[in-house]
Amino acid sequence: MTQVEELMAKMVAEHSETLHPALTPYLEQSDIGWMMLRHPLVYQVPFFSNGSANAYFAQKTKAVEKAIADKNYKQFVWLFERPFRVEAFIKIADKLSDTDYWKLLSEVWIDTENQYAYLEEWKQLLASQRPNRHYMMDEEEDNILRALAQEVTIYRGCQKGINEDGLSWTLDKSKAEFFANRFGKKGIILERTVSKNDIVAVLTGRGESEVICEVKQ
Repeated sequence: MTQVEELMAKMVAEHSETLHPALTPYLEQSDIGWMMLRHPLVYQVPFFSNGSANAYFAQKTKAVEKAIADKNYKQFVWLFERPFRVEAFIKIADKLSDTDYWKLLSEVWIDTENQYAYLEEWKQLLASQRPNRHYMMDEEEDNILRALAQEVTIYRGCQKGINEDGLSWTLDKSKAEFFANRFGKKGIILERTVSKNDIVAVLTGRGESEVICEVKQ
């Protein structure tokens, strides 16, 4: 059998294999006709094959179990696909020290592409009364926050009536303009003056001069 024939046989076998029942509910069709698998541990967009998805699911499941057994909670979170990492964080939040809670929460926040999808969860996580919240920031970011005036003007670029109540703001108006108009959409720029005491963190890791404001519960 040639290499091409072996590859074709493997692909046929993978597609004929039954998809794991834990994955089945996450298989869906996209607006343009692709099949997609969007499971917390396995992301295939477009969907490739039952066999490859099953193999990856088995591998990830073992890794998750090991991370929990080893108390490697950061590894546990990062084993989940990006859209589901805040859910993973919630699962192990009570196992983290106060410092680790804020450090890992900051990393998950920065990695997340759409905080708005989990707005209520983020509000609860950020409103935690755990001490040492300054560990959401590195030393440079902490110094930026300390150096701000008592009253701070912040901006948010968004789409009118859609995501105006988001948690992410910026000190840089030009960044707000970018987010208001990206993807060819004509958005709006919100402007607020807040007390420095109401700022949870200033994050510069994505070059956005990002500000997270106090979340009231």
